[in-house]
Amino acid sequence: MATLVVHGGSGAPPEAEWQPRQAAVEGAREAGWAAMGGGALEAVLAAVRRLEDEPWLNAGFGAVLNQDQQPELDAAVMEGGQLRAGAVGAVKDVRHPVDLARAVMEDGRHVLIVGAGASAFAREKNIETVDPEFFIAEHRLHPRAPEQDTVGAVARDDSGRLAVAVSTGGMSGKWPGRLGDSPVPGAGFYADDRLGAVCSTGHGEGFLRLVLAYRVAEQMGLGGAPGQVADWALEELKQRTGLEGGFIAIDSGGRPGAAFNTRFMAWAYRVG
Repeated sequence: MATLVVHGGSGAPPEAEWQPRQAAVEGAREAGWAAMGGGALEAVLAAVRRLEDEPWLNAGFGAVLNQDQQPELDAAVMEGGQLRAGAVGAVKDVRHPVDLARAVMEDGRHVLIVGAGASAFAREKNIETVDPEFFIAEHRLHPRAPEQDTVGAVARDDSGRLAVAVSTGGMSGKWPGRLGDSPVPGAGFYADDRLGAVCSTGHGEGFLRLVLAYRVAEQMGLGGAPGQVADWALEELKQRTGLEGGFIAIDSGGRPGAAFNTRFMAWAYRVG
């Protein structure tokens, strides 16, 4: 059974943005599903790449800005067969950070590359770069409220392979160089064919402290239903850190699930 789940970030955006954010996520779901013939990894990459083009989502073109009014982008990808993972952080000039995360994974020497080193790696691998000004959308110069959400996708293909991809602009007004959970395996994402695939969204510091993505995958591996395990993890997050967020997840058998304890989270799934 093939399954794909996509999310556009948890938080409290104005209600007027709920519908366009949901539409963006559903469009990404269809883009990912169209790529499912190439396997779970291709599906999540296609979905997240599409989300990085959406101006109202906190990733790629729509990313929030740090306290210096500059973009710093994080992304990651992981496949559950060989536990290969690649991630980048605090990148300012890469058009699609998820493409660079894939290049890091496929290169195989490292898992996480950040800052100027990640930009140099992008140039070496012929990953598309742009002037950082490209990411400064007008509405991000005057933020209404702090944001710390993420976009992501998890998938299982017909062969039982699992994958996850994630991308974010991080926390609005963050200290330059800050990394959250999104590029850190086990905190913001995880995929293991034996356990499941997980992607988180929310205030990254809490997910980092609790290593929550891995713990969700572990509980699914013990038989927990994805949605119920995600609810448990969010309660743990709230009780231990006072923070909020959301999850999407797929277990090893292809069951999808999602949960959030914020006002809103755009998400969509498809099974077939």
